Amino acid sequence: MGMGYGMMGGPMMGGGMWGGGMWGGSQSGSGWWLLAGLLGRVLTLLVVVGVGYFVYRALTESDGGTGEALEELRLAYARGDLSDEEYERRRERLNRDEH
Repeated sequence: MGMGYGMMGGPMMGGGMWGGGMWGGSQSGSGWWLLAGLLGRVLTLLVVVGVGYFVYRALTESDGGTGEALEELRLAYARGDLSDEEYERRRERLNRDEH
């Protein structure tokens, strides 16, 4: 066999010092393939981070109803609509219902 041929009789991939390469002699399109590969990886990373963010929010978000009720209770107490005893009684009830 001549120089530059593999075991199967065809030319070796890579082309050696004469060029050629695996996909032919032209290297003009290789920059686009690298850019497309990089863009694909960045988009994949963004999707993974986005899904992770939503999972984190879903797991760490407390019961919105109880939190909103406590906030409304605090506001009513701050306005003077509730006595100290009434505020404490309602706050304890909401905390008990939360757990």
